[in-house]
Amino acid sequence: MKQELESRTTMVKNLGKKVSTSLKALEKGITQEEEEIASEKKRLPAGLRIRRTQHSCLLHLFMEAMSTFNTEQVEYREKCSDRMKRVISIAKAVVTDDKLEELLDQGNYGAIFNGDIITETLEARKALEDVQTRHEELIKLEKSIQELRDLFVEMYLLVEQQGDLINRIENHVLATVDHVEEANVVTKKAIQYQKKAKLKKIIILVILALIILGIILAFVTWPKKS
Repeated sequence: MKQELESRTTMVKNLGKKVSTSLKALEKGITQEEEEIASEKKRLPAGLRIRRTQHSCLLHLFMEAMSTFNTEQVEYREKCSDRMKRVISIAKAVVTDDKLEELLDQGNYGAIFNGDIITETLEARKALEDVQTRHEELIKLEKSIQELRDLFVEMYLLVEQQGDLINRIENHVLATVDHVEEANVVTKKAIQYQKKAKLKKIIILVILALIILGIILAFVTWPKKS
């Protein structure tokens, strides 16, 4: 049972590191593409936006899964610690919580059952072996929890960087949109001016045509001299 637990814990940690590396590599690639497009003030392609959304979802799901795993480890550590205290109590050892933590941190298991703390007995020796085994498990758990904590810090920084990048890209996009809107306004005004100019030309042409027609009619209807 113990070996299986250690094996599965190691497997989860290694898998977590691989997933973390893959997520960071994916983030780097997406970020480079976004920055290049943003520098050119172009609209982000739909495919790239979808990849960013998928990456964010995977990142948060990964952090949630690792958080659950870390919580289970912490709870198991507390159970092991409580069991150690019960074993010491059964062995009739008089040890305060502070003294227990000090001895366990030093790895000085024998002192728990020696000297003024407890008289050597076979039962105490068996309890010592159990306590020592549990404490070794706790040391491994603490190391595993520390590694996961470091991994969480990396992922948290990645999320923070992602948020800053999205804000920068959003600013670029908004600036581009403003320029586009200004261009649209200018274009609309130009179209309106062009339409008015065409209308004026048509009116002038019609007036000229009417004047010419009037002149022609005047010549045609003008009484001829005999």
